[in-house]
Amino acid sequence: MIQITNLSFSYNQREDRLIFTINHNNYNERLDFFVTRKKIIELLNGFDSILINFCDNGKLFKQLYNNQTPLTKELELKNEEKQKSKWEQAISTEELNLTKAKTPILLDALSYSFLNNKLTFKFISLNKPYATSTMDCELFQKTLSSLMRIIPFVSWGISRNILD
Repeated sequence: MIQITNLSFSYNQREDRLIFTINHNNYNERLDFFVTRKKIIELLNGFDSILINFCDNGKLFKQLYNNQTPLTKELELKNEEKQKSKWEQAISTEELNLTKAKTPILLDALSYSFLNNKLTFKFISLNKPYATSTMDCELFQKTLSSLMRIIPFVSWGISRNILD
């Protein structure tokens, strides 16, 4: 199982799916997970539970999410020119494709456990765990905020306030 050192999110319009790119800069440990609309809705409901039960009701997430603008093509171009914070760095499609080695895997499940104020996630496909990540609540909320930027809420019929 691969230990996740970085995680990027993108939307593939042709496939109408999100892509979770794990370890994009490491050819041997890179994984791309396709994530369907149905799975995103399931994950968001689970993330809501995590925010409520383990992360101070998502206080940091709500602050970050309310202060950000959804990612659009125009905004992507502007953001590439701007300085990013330490936890969110722009990664171009060309850069992601440069290290692409394998066919994307369909994400079937994302399991989690909470121990010693840390969340551990396992990325699972066909009942096989492929990757794992451990993070504190602050990093989880920042990561979730980053993910929420690229979800095509309107076209998928999902409320932008699903985690309120």
